[in-house]
Order: sequence, then structure tokens, then C-alpha cells
Amino acid sequence: MSSANQDNADSVAKANEPDTIGGVLTAALNAEDDISSGVYEEYLDRRHWPAELDETVFLKIKEYVTVLIEDTKKHKKILEALVREHGSDE
Repeated sequence: MSSANQDNADSVAKANEPDTIGGVLTAALNAEDDISSGVYEEYLDRRHWPAELDETVFLKIKEYVTVLIEDTKKHKKILEALVREHGSDE
């Protein structure tokens, strides 16, 4: 398992443990960060793909991965709003 995948698995495990709403929301927020920066962004780098991969295919993959990254950013904003709204655990 890659370190990014392990970090994500750890974040998910932690999300199941916290006794607070803020803890769960923060764990979800961390998972979004891990997915975006630790997984998807690596796929944008041509060096991480086989040399024989056709450039047209790579550009199509990159286009789809970029959509995933943008969606993840939207998810992060939603989770940040939830943390602000409900994360104080008062």
C-alpha cells in the first residue's frame, strides 16, 4: 500500500473513532486532502505513467483526473463549512 493510501486508510479509521462531531468532520477533511494531494495529483505527472502510453490517451486521463481534483476541492469546501458550523463540539 502506498503511503498516500495508508494515510487515507488511517484517516478513515480515525473518522470512525472520534467521539466528537468536530473530530469526524476533521478526519473527513483530512481524507479529502489526502486523496487530492496524495493520489490524484500524482496522476497528472506524465513520469508516473508507462512510457509507451499514447500521449492522446494520457491527455484524456489527465482531463478526467483534473475533474476529480476539482470535485475534491468542492468537497473540501463543503467539509470546511461543516467544521466551521458544527465542529466546535460545544
